[in-house]
Amino acid sequence: MVKQLRSKAGMILLLISAALFSGQTAAQRHGHLYLIIKSADMLLRHQADSDELRQAAEDSAADLREHHYHVNQRRPGSYLL
Repeated sequence: MVKQLRSKAGMILLLISAALFSGQTAAQRHGHLYLIIKSADMLLRHQADSDELRQAAEDSAADLREHHYHVNQRRPGSYLL
């Protein structure tokens, strides 16, 4: 029973050390991908820029709709016979 416990403990220790050192060797070989995490300031500035662009697009679309409606109101009607 003690021999089984030792072999299991040895296997667990081997797996833990392999897991720890595999990360180290992968990092030395450029095996890891790094994700760029934006700071809160960058995220807020991006959101503000997006809001400004969205508002400008909505205003432009509203002006275009209003102009189109105004032009269509001045046109004489066309009727199919």
